[in-house]
Amino acid sequence: MQLVKVPNSILTTPTSEVEFPLSEENKIIIKNMINLMYQENGIGLAANQVGYDKKIFVMDISNERNDPQIFINPIMTAKNNIKMGENERCLSCPGKEVKVSRSISVNLEWTCEHGEKQHKTFYHLPSRVVQHEMDHLNGKLITDYDKK
Repeated sequence: MQLVKVPNSILTTPTSEVEFPLSEENKIIIKNMINLMYQENGIGLAANQVGYDKKIFVMDISNERNDPQIFINPIMTAKNNIKMGENERCLSCPGKEVKVSRSISVNLEWTCEHGEKQHKTFYHLPSRVVQHEMDHLNGKLITDYDKK
C-alpha cells in the first residue's frame, strides 16, 4: 500500500459509502491504512489517500502511537462557531503547509468496524484531525484553503 500524492483525481473526488458487514478487503485495507499512517508518522489517514474510494479514515493522536481509531461512513453533525487557524500539513501534499481555520470542536457520527453506530464530540487537535480527514473524504485538500 502506498500513499497517493497530488496531483491525483481520487484525492479531489468525494468517496462512497461502505457497506456492512465489512468485507475482508475492507478489513485488510483498514489494517494497512493504520500501518501506513504509523510508517509515515501521520496522525490521520483517509482511504482515498491510499487509492481506495470509500468513506473510511483512521487517526491516532496518542503520545504512545498505539491507539488507532477507525471511522467508517462518518458524518459531522455539528461544528462549533469558534474557529482557530493553525498550519496543517498533509501526507498527500508533501512540502506544503497551509494555515487552515477550523472549528475548535465537532460532533461526529460514524460506524465502527463491528457495525455499531458511534458518536462523540472532538475538541482541539482531535477536532482538527477529524475535519482534515473529513475534507479528504469529501474531495478537499489543504491546498484548497490556500487559494485566495
